Amino acid sequence: MAEKNKIVAGIKLRSDRPTTLTFHDLFQWVIWQFPRPEQKGLCGAVRPPLTDHDWIPAIIQAGNKRVYVHAHAGETFPTPELAAEYFNEGKKAGQT
Repeated sequence: MAEKNKIVAGIKLRSDRPTTLTFHDLFQWVIWQFPRPEQKGLCGAVRPPLTDHDWIPAIIQAGNKRVYVHAHAGETFPTPELAAEYFNEGKKAGQT
């Protein structure tokens, strides 16, 4: 049975693929982007406004104000830099 979607700081995050959100959806979250192209955007991370929550990998498309949150990966990271490395690790393993 597939894992259920989860809600983090009022945002429903998909468990089967990246969650597509707008900058407006994440207005209380921190959006961090690294200047490295990835999947038609820039690799980055987001963090909800919760004291004890780590960073979630994300693809940031600033031009259309969209964020693709990779919560389905099931991993969070203590820094945005480590979260952005998630995309490098996937490529090393042959994933896209």
